[in-house]
Amino acid sequence: MARGRIFIILVLVAFHPTRASWAQRPLATEELFSPFNARTFHKLAYELYISSEPESKEARLAMILLNGAVNLDLKARYIFPDILNLCSQFIEGDYTATLDWAFKNYADDKADLEVTRKAVRSLLERLDTRTAREEKLTGLLKDIKEKNPVLASELTTQLGLLSAEKGDIGNALILLNKAYTLNPYNKLAFTKFAELSGKIGQKLHPAVYARNLRLAVGANPLDIKAVFAFAEHIEKLGLYSIGASAYEYSAELYRYLYPNRPLPASIYLSWAIASYNTARGQGRCLDLARRIRQSGRFDLVLETIAANAARKIGDNKQSRQILEAAGEKARKLLGDGAVAAEVTAEQFAWFYCFGHVDTEKALVWANRAYLAQPDSVSTKSILAYTLAMNGQTDLADELVGDLYEVNQIAAVTRGLVRLAGGDKEAAIESLKAAVAMDIGSLAGHKAKALLVENGSDYVSEAFPELILAALRNEFGESIVPRFKTVEKIISAKLSLSGSEFFYGTDFGAKLVVTNNSAEPVVISNNGILKGGIRVDAVVRGDIEADIPNLVSKKIRPSAAIEPGYYAAIPLDLMTGELRRLLLTHPQASVEIKFTVYLDPVTEADGKVRNAIDKLEPVKATVKRSGVVITRNYLMQRLDVLAKGRVGQKLQAAELFAGLLMEQYVTAGSGASYRRFHVEPALLTDAVRKSLADEDWKVKLQTMSAMLLIPKAPSYELIRAVSENLNDRHWPVRMMALYLLNSLQPDTFKPVLDWTAKYDSNMTVRNMAIALGGDMPKVSRPSEASSPPGQKQQSPPPTSTQGGPGTL
Repeated sequence: MARGRIFIILVLVAFHPTRASWAQRPLATEELFSPFNARTFHKLAYELYISSEPESKEARLAMILLNGAVNLDLKARYIFPDILNLCSQFIEGDYTATLDWAFKNYADDKADLEVTRKAVRSLLERLDTRTAREEKLTGLLKDIKEKNPVLASELTTQLGLLSAEKGDIGNALILLNKAYTLNPYNKLAFTKFAELSGKIGQKLHPAVYARNLRLAVGANPLDIKAVFAFAEHIEKLGLYSIGASAYEYSAELYRYLYPNRPLPASIYLSWAIASYNTARGQGRCLDLARRIRQSGRFDLVLETIAANAARKIGDNKQSRQILEAAGEKARKLLGDGAVAAEVTAEQFAWFYCFGHVDTEKALVWANRAYLAQPDSVSTKSILAYTLAMNGQTDLADELVGDLYEVNQIAAVTRGLVRLAGGDKEAAIESLKAAVAMDIGSLAGHKAKALLVENGSDYVSEAFPELILAALRNEFGESIVPRFKTVEKIISAKLSLSGSEFFYGTDFGAKLVVTNNSAEPVVISNNGILKGGIRVDAVVRGDIEADIPNLVSKKIRPSAAIEPGYYAAIPLDLMTGELRRLLLTHPQASVEIKFTVYLDPVTEADGKVRNAIDKLEPVKATVKRSGVVITRNYLMQRLDVLAKGRVGQKLQAAELFAGLLMEQYVTAGSGASYRRFHVEPALLTDAVRKSLADEDWKVKLQTMSAMLLIPKAPSYELIRAVSENLNDRHWPVRMMALYLLNSLQPDTFKPVLDWTAKYDSNMTVRNMAIALGGDMPKVSRPSEASSPPGQKQQSPPPTSTQGGPGTL
């Protein structure tokens, strides 16, 4: 039948005086409560907004559907994150009241911090003054109270940053310290606290930095930068055993992450010097030098450290052999030049200063290095040191200038110059400054020896013993964790409610992330997992499809995953194209392979992988058996429509709607899988009966099942749906409006205009306007005249903009 004729009938039905009066005459109000239908509205909203663009019509419709869901089930907590996402990302207008209300109801200890972050940002962006933003943050903090310490930490950080903006450093420090106390993994709070403390001359104690750096290692034990930073800091404090262990961890991690790359000098040299400074680690220095030689590489600095290590344990013969061999190889490599592939003239000069000490050769090579790089700070410093070694203190002093403030060897040189000039006090000051720059280096050892020779010594102001005790108290005796491969830190699986499913059932999917390590696993931007999730699906069997990005989201749980525990992250896999395929092909049997990527990365060739290469994507396979249709089975389902309970009727209605859609879809696609042919008239009659059922829930669910229908159905079904425009229950009217508009978008506007003006329910009116109806210019009927089942709920506040987005 032509669309025009159908539309005329629809308008007549909608405006029939007797039927239309349902929407206007006063009736005893009935508060509707239906968690099942609330989930239906929520599902429709979710399917709309996950694929919509910001400020789109679909997002506005989604908001109205969520409003309907809230009115049907005020305790439906699962709705709040979608409300927050929609209000903060997709819809124009001022939804401050709605955001406040949803935030207050959502922000408990289970809140997704990615959702709350976007909501808070949206709330603050709507405010014009710093004072208003401070008041808003303070109000939000009062709402969450003690419910979510991590979220409270983030809000307190924002308050601290605002205080810093207006120059109130004291209050900013108090707030940032509180934020860091609430969540020691709050990197922004710590970084800003350290920065502001430095500005007022109150540098943080090294113990505070040590704890923060160690926490960063625990948060992401595969972050080599975090591990190396901790090792460097600990070594500079003089905790050499801990530093050596941390450098060893760095080396193991590097080899694990980059198995085909040589170990960088920055790691093995730091590891060697830390080991050299331990009580019994000199053997490690010698072993490292041996391994680097065996790999075919030459490192003069490492050879020098190894020679000093041999001398330290009393093996002078081995020390001389190492120095002689290293010196000979360096000479051959350099020839007449200043730079070779594996050694430089500057390094060779350093070798003769702190390894195989020879003042004349040191000066020769330092001069050659200086001629090649006269502007280099390190080259100037080594030349000045060799000049001082050779008694040319005036030239050395002139060359050092103010370099002693930034270069350790220059500081040692200044000490030598001052000693030669008889200014012992200034010399000791310079030598102590040199030691403080790098207490464990060979130049640092030279400075300490000079201090002792001149009746002084260096005492660290950091009190490393106290730092060591504090770290052991929090992180255990060893402090540095044992290196573990990723599968020994975390594991993930896709948990489904079964391996075989049937038509109309959900997968019940959850991504389960288990902490296999001995420390908390933090999912955040600074954690081992950042929270990115992507799910691809491959459908094979009677119907086939490849569905990339079936699910794409980012999550950030409020709590870390404690050792031995897991986090279960719900995933809605019955969505998008997969949902459409499964619901419109009830008789098709298929196998579905899901692949879940954690923090997905797309390569240049289009391939997708996990950000952590060593962590394999999660895979799971399920089967969906098609409905086996027989004549007896159909008769039983028809009998259920007449005599069954509500739950049975809902299942039967969904099946008949699915079989009807299957006929429409397969007729156009030419699908050839085996299926039982049901007379269209029988299916149409079954769906029509469901649309006219005495229970409003059956009507609503039947219309919901029809939303995937690919084209306008028969006149009988259009008329049956149109009857529901006048149902006494507002959810039925709203669903009928939504369905009919999708079937007749070009000719339905008069009905939308009428509904927007005269329907007694605000949510239904807003739906009509969002679908394209004109905003009424006359006052609307009183809500006291609402039809049965619609009592407007007070908690969801109204947008100050009003209109179709109203909650």
